[in-house]
Amino acid sequence: MTEEEIKNLVDENINSALTHVNSEVNHERELALAYYLRKPYGNEVVGKSSIVTGEVAESIDGALPQLMRVFTQSSDAVDFLPVGDGDTDVADTITQYVNHIFNKQNDGASIFHSWFWDALAQKVGVVKATWDENVKTSTESYEGLSLDELTQLTQDENVEITSQEVIEIPVGTMDNVGNMTNEVGSLHQDVIEPLVVYNVTLKTTVDASKVKIVNVPPEEFMIDTRATSVADSSFVAQRSLVTKADLVSMGYDRNVVDDLTVDDYDTLDEFGLRNELSRAVDTPDKTQSLVAYYECYVDIGNDKGESEKHRICYASETILSDEVTDYVPFHSVCPFPIPHAFYGQSMADRVMELQFIKSTITRQMLDNLYLTNNSRVGIVEGQCNIDDVLNSTAGGVIRMKNPNAIVPLTVQSSANQSFPFLEYLDQVQAKRTGVSDMMNGLDPNTLQNVSATAVSAMTTQSQGKIELIARTFADTGVRSLFQGILQLVCKYQKQPVIMKIDNKNVNIDPTEWDTQYHVTINVGLGNGSKDEQVAMLSMLLAKQEMILQQYGMNNPLVTIKQYRETLGKMINASGFKDDIQFIKEITAEESQQLAQQSAEAEKSPPPEVAAAEALAAAEIEKAKMQQQSDMAAQALKMKEAQFKVEMEQQELALKQQKQQIDAAQSLLDIETERSKLEADIRIRELELALKNKEINDRNESEDIRTVVSAVEKMAKAS
Repeated sequence: MTEEEIKNLVDENINSALTHVNSEVNHERELALAYYLRKPYGNEVVGKSSIVTGEVAESIDGALPQLMRVFTQSSDAVDFLPVGDGDTDVADTITQYVNHIFNKQNDGASIFHSWFWDALAQKVGVVKATWDENVKTSTESYEGLSLDELTQLTQDENVEITSQEVIEIPVGTMDNVGNMTNEVGSLHQDVIEPLVVYNVTLKTTVDASKVKIVNVPPEEFMIDTRATSVADSSFVAQRSLVTKADLVSMGYDRNVVDDLTVDDYDTLDEFGLRNELSRAVDTPDKTQSLVAYYECYVDIGNDKGESEKHRICYASETILSDEVTDYVPFHSVCPFPIPHAFYGQSMADRVMELQFIKSTITRQMLDNLYLTNNSRVGIVEGQCNIDDVLNSTAGGVIRMKNPNAIVPLTVQSSANQSFPFLEYLDQVQAKRTGVSDMMNGLDPNTLQNVSATAVSAMTTQSQGKIELIARTFADTGVRSLFQGILQLVCKYQKQPVIMKIDNKNVNIDPTEWDTQYHVTINVGLGNGSKDEQVAMLSMLLAKQEMILQQYGMNNPLVTIKQYRETLGKMINASGFKDDIQFIKEITAEESQQLAQQSAEAEKSPPPEVAAAEALAAAEIEKAKMQQQSDMAAQALKMKEAQFKVEMEQQELALKQQKQQIDAAQSLLDIETERSKLEADIRIRELELALKNKEINDRNESEDIRTVVSAVEKMAKAS
């Protein structure tokens, strides 16, 4: 698109948004503000009561503390949840840093207050979160610096030397006295060196850029008439009155700014600055001329047929800048949103009618009371002094000629009929807004014959609408605001910073983060009152203690870190934002280490158990020793018996052997005797045989001799 086409597109969107706001929104906003400030309605009658009741202010001022407490009672307004395994520590760091940006670098409580007030009174509250480029430079000059001093000053990377002069002080001058050294190899003679000093100019650059969050006045905010939210709007803009000097300080070319025309009477009237026309036109200092400056975020098609978000700065039908962007800095909340529409209802819209009715009834009651206390009278003309009658001084005398000359005109009191109706209107107001006396304290009459459960139910019911408003705020503008803060620091903060988290210095580098972390808003809803939360946390704490005591720190249900977190939430619920001053933080590593130590400690029992086990072990050992002693004694006895048996067996064996020996000896003796007898018999037999032989030999000899003798005889005979 050409520049002229873009200009026409921006003009068309601006005119369309302004027409819609001026015709349907601004009148109701102005009326709501007038009702809040209790300005006259314009129907007042001279001599009558003109009181204006404050139902709009009471409702808004009654709901605002409840909403502020919901969003500020926790030390962290939001929590960022991890999107993957191992992201828990990063998510905790993001939570701490983003909440630090909102509460410390910006006035978070004041932003919440103005934001919510605009929503409750002016239909929609809008804040703007942008990256504020703020680089500060300072120049300092130093003279007569030594090399060490110069090195120390230039150690910081933000310090730059812009000019430097090296001065060498001649030998022998007063400034060079004492600059003597003993050099090795010079026979320890003093050598005077020339003194060198530096005159420098240093420029220090400090990057104080940060996320800047500001409340946008409702009359300055514009949005496409078809939009239902900032996120789906094709056009959203902020229109503000700035001076030409402001535009130059924003970085725009001075020649272009000087050519801008001053806005006319109608533009100033739209801002409610009708009395600023003379300043805008007649000021002698043209740099202070007022210009309507439009910061627009508009969808424009590209060559691919797709729409791109452009940030266009526009003034006096002149495009000052045009750039493609992926971020819209506006975040809105509405207490009573209407589906399919951006502008819903404010709390004032629901109460203005009731305020007008109550003001009218109260005026009539006061007028009736005036007439009751100082009623009109009828007089008989000529029978009383008119001046005395007209003088209503207390105790004044009225001169009259006839006692019946003055007749009081009695006026009936209407208070008895008016008060019940006013109470009915209070009930209607409580139903419409959720703000009632139940939120600030109960009427003693309400507590009569009512159980504690019924009182709790009534209190919870009275807070339901406020909780719904808080939930609506949390899920719309508050969530998108903190996501926007994370997106800004990830995109623009290039240098890491050191931040103290949990009493430890943590290096925070947003360039390493992912902008797609889920955001959980700590709005404290659905958890009951503070007393109920403390009671619930106390019960939970007792259960955790029981689990830790029975199953140890290595149990699968509760870790020591979870136990510490419960204690911290209990402290926060009691009204203390900083729980670290009472209990230390515990990291996941420390919790795991304690669990491991507990697991190891479980293996070695407690001292009393160990003592009992040692005593039992000693008793067992004693029993074992006694048993061993008894077994040894029994074994000894058995051995003795066995030995005795063996001895007896051996003795028996010896006896048997002796008997056998004796028997053998006896047998031997018998055999010997028998042998001896046999030998004797043999000998006798031999002797007998010898004798027989001798006898035979002798007989034979005798025979032979007989034969011989016979032969001889025969021979002789022959």
